[in-house]
Amino acid sequence: MRITGVVAAGKHVGRTLGFPTANILPDEGCVLPEQNGVYAALLTLSDGRTLPCVLNKGCHPTLPEGAATVEAHIFDFEGDLYGQRVAVDFLDFLRPEKRFEGTEALRAQIERDTANARALFASHRQI
Repeated sequence: MRITGVVAAGKHVGRTLGFPTANILPDEGCVLPEQNGVYAALLTLSDGRTLPCVLNKGCHPTLPEGAATVEAHIFDFEGDLYGQRVAVDFLDFLRPEKRFEGTEALRAQIERDTANARALFASHRQI
């Protein structure tokens, strides 16, 4: 499944947890996966580069302020993507969205999600 959209400013929570995210505002008419949760995905930038990421689609129940989001933590990426048009390919569903007792538990889970997604991408490269 592929969606397109523009990267917009978010609440910067991911950055404070050590996992900055690109908050993607899907284009009107884009159909998102039905299930909220964490996905391994590929994000294609406007310059054509395709980068692996771990992505959350949902309403972030641990910090439930604001509307549902699509936010991607791009592996080993530094840069400003605000305003850039991107495409996201959802590849594998990793886990459903859930509420954590606090930000430290959330940070630890994001670390595991990132490791799981990296392992998934590494295994695909070996095929």
